[in-house]
Amino acid sequence: MRKSTIIGAVLVGGIALAGCTPAEYDSDQPPAPGTPPADAPKMAGQASTGHGSTGESGAAAQLLSNRQQVLALAELAATKATSPQAKEVAAELQQSATEQVTELKQLAGGATGQAPEADAALSALSGAAFDAQWKQKVLSLVGQAPALAQGDAELSELATELTTEQQEITAKLNAIA
Repeated sequence: MRKSTIIGAVLVGGIALAGCTPAEYDSDQPPAPGTPPADAPKMAGQASTGHGSTGESGAAAQLLSNRQQVLALAELAATKATSPQAKEVAAELQQSATEQVTELKQLAGGATGQAPEADAALSALSGAAFDAQWKQKVLSLVGQAPALAQGDAELSELATELTTEQQEITAKLNAIA
């Protein structure tokens, strides 16, 4: 009797987990909140599939989006950050991201992409909570940028610049308490 109860529980658990696995076919059901789009890169290193691709879906366009997000975060931190170090890093990022956005717009064939709006959840925070969340978001975006630029011949110089920037910004942000 006890053995059959255990087997039944295992089967029920297996059936429940089977419903959590990705489907092998398209579904008409909407994705769960927070699920990335199907065409989103799985990892930052897989973002560019071709070399020299400068179309709307190319590495330049993806990097443009990344840099626009960094710029939006830098502008937000200029007014909301409480840490002087965070404000200093935000000013540096604002300057570098503005230059990079201009360059990437040219490389992306004039595509401007959608300028991201400030993160509503982040905008609602203040004080140390804002600084901590802002730091995490910036670290994530700055960490993705070099990988987005690698593998594209037109972005090789920018990839080197972004790698250096990533190291500097990461060190400065990690020094913030």
